[in-house]
Amino acid sequence: IVLGIGGTLLTAFGSGYSQVRQLDPLSATYAQSVFIALSALVGLAVMWRTRPSLAAYGFRRPRHLDRALWLLPLAALPVILVGFVGVHVTPVQAAAYLVLAAAVGFNEEIWFRGLVLASLRGLGERHAIVGGSAVFGALHLANVFTGRDPLYLALQFAFACLVGLVLAELVAITGSLWIGIGWHLVYDLVALSTGDDLTPAALAGLAIMTAVLVAYAVWLWRQLPDHDPR
Repeated sequence: IVLGIGGTLLTAFGSGYSQVRQLDPLSATYAQSVFIALSALVGLAVMWRTRPSLAAYGFRRPRHLDRALWLLPLAALPVILVGFVGVHVTPVQAAAYLVLAAAVGFNEEIWFRGLVLASLRGLGERHAIVGGSAVFGALHLANVFTGRDPLYLALQFAFACLVGLVLAELVAITGSLWIGIGWHLVYDLVALSTGDDLTPAALAGLAIMTAVLVAYAVWLWRQLPDHDPR
């Protein structure tokens, strides 16, 4: 839990900085990216100073992709989102979102699928995956302080838990963080570019993505190794 909070602390400071400075949306996006990138660097420093190597944490080429269905269910999610909602963003804002999505991808995978997952492995692989996913989802509830709609927060919590579960399973199977980093970059870029209004089309897309994730999580659970793949 402490590691999870550490991974979100600078993100919260970034949001606060943007609000205090009353930055315009474009500047706020870049400012947030800087704080999140700093958080990722702190996480890398923690990895560097602890006993496992960066490769052992997951900075290496993925293995056993056949057991993960070649990541096709994961790759389908941004396609589904665009198909139901469409893209609503200017090229200038899209460039800022790309920077933000890259920062988020590195930060969340370093802290949650790297440090948090490694810290829980003493409980066993499956317990670590479930526990890390719960922490990941719970910390997304910090958005309650932004005044978002309760339905939005509940859906975000459930979806974050499910995404956290799938990404942690993929780390356990493939031994690599690069899958989560790459997927975060693509999906977050698409999600930011489609907006976050709870329209009927958006809810329909979310329902289909959730069904895909649930089925994928069940498949991956059955593929989990009986031992630490590292």
